[in-house]
Amino acid sequence: MTSSRAGYSWFRKRYSRAVTLRRRCRGYIRLRISGANKIGKSPILIGKAHLQLRGTTQIGDKFMVEGLVAVTIKVDAGARLSIGDRVYMNAGTSIEAYHELTIGNDVLIGPFASIIDDDRHQAEPGAAQYKGPTIVGNNVWLGRNAAVLPGVTIGDGAVIGANSVVTKSIPPNSFAAGAPAQVLRKLDIPDGWLRR
Repeated sequence: MTSSRAGYSWFRKRYSRAVTLRRRCRGYIRLRISGANKIGKSPILIGKAHLQLRGTTQIGDKFMVEGLVAVTIKVDAGARLSIGDRVYMNAGTSIEAYHELTIGNDVLIGPFASIIDDDRHQAEPGAAQYKGPTIVGNNVWLGRNAAVLPGVTIGDGAVIGANSVVTKSIPPNSFAAGAPAQVLRKLDIPDGWLRR
C-alpha cells in the first residue's frame, strides 16, 4: 500500500508540473500572438481571455489570468499599458487603455473589476474625455466589481471595496469603498508585507 501511495504521489507531482508548464507556454504564446511587446517569465492564462493589444503592452513576471468568465484586455493603437510582476486578474476583469494605464506589482484584481483611462464619450459638450494617466500602485487589492475611472491614482497598499466606483485618487495604505469611493480608514501594513 505504501508503494502505491508513493507511486500516486510521484504521478500527481509530475502531472501538476506538466499542467503548469502547459499553461505557462499557452499564456506566453497567446500574449505574444496578441501583440504584447514585452512579456515577463511564467505568464499563466486559464480559461478565456480576449486580448486586443495594438498599442505598447508590457507585462511583468508571473502574470496570471483566471478567466472562467472572459477577461478582456484592450490596448488601443498608440496607447501604453504597463502591468507589473505578480499581477492576478480574476474572472470578468476588464482593462481598457486608450492613452496610458499602469498597474503596479503584486496587484490582486477581483471578479468583474474594471480599469479604464478614457471616458470614451462626452457627458456634455466640451467635456474632457482624457484626464491623465490611470495608475494602480503596488500591492493593491481591487474588490469584486470595483470600477477604476480615468485619471485616478490608487496608492500603494490600498484596498478598494466590492462594488466601489473610484472617481478620485486614493492615498496609499487606505481602505476605500462606495460609489463614489471614499476613504474609510487607514490600513496598518508592515513594510515588505504582500497580499496573497
